[in-house]
Amino acid sequence: MNRQFINTPGVSETAHRIRTVNSNIDNAFRTLRNRMQQLENWRGAAGAVAQTTMHQLFRMGEARSAVLQNYVSMLEKQVNPGYKGAETTNTSLADKFK
Repeated sequence: MNRQFINTPGVSETAHRIRTVNSNIDNAFRTLRNRMQQLENWRGAAGAVAQTTMHQLFRMGEARSAVLQNYVSMLEKQVNPGYKGAETTNTSLADKFK
């Protein structure tokens, strides 16, 4: 069986970068939501369309944020600090059954 190696520092760095980007996007959405609230009194067809579109965008943004957070969590669980020790122990135990 071929050995497979995982670049755990690279995975950790990628998870950190995705978390940072997700946070930046969330902050931009919060700023946009605050500015949109200033337009709540905007009446008329254009105002209604703009507000509906923005509220849909905010809902999609929440879903996007949750998906990215789940992905980051999954990556971090794969390379957590105890992972290498657990793998060493598992390999040691498996070797006893050879």
